[in-house]
Amino acid sequence: MTEQAGPSVAALRARQSALASRHGAAADADRVLAEVLAGAHAATRESIRRLDAIAEEVDRAVLDRAALAADTPLGARELHNFLVAKLREIRAVVADAHELSRAKRAVLEGLRSQYAGPNG
Repeated sequence: MTEQAGPSVAALRARQSALASRHGAAADADRVLAEVLAGAHAATRESIRRLDAIAEEVDRAVLDRAALAADTPLGARELHNFLVAKLREIRAVVADAHELSRAKRAVLEGLRSQYAGPNG
């Protein structure tokens, strides 16, 4: 009986060690995932803040059209230039969000294997 217990204990210890290793890898992956999600959330909030600020500026400009003299050629040109600048700002916010999305996706793709079971 002792001869059979030796291999069984060794097999149990090997399995326990493998499970502990997988648990450690999953815990590390969980930490990275939490950081990625927190970063994405913070970036989303910042993007929304930036877009809200742009919207507020455009709303103010629309309300102050008379002050801008938008009914004159010079005023219309200034309003046009203002709106083009705001469009550039919006595009920058979207481009930044898209780039961040690609970076976060790459990190998440790298984590996928750490969550896979023993058979993939």
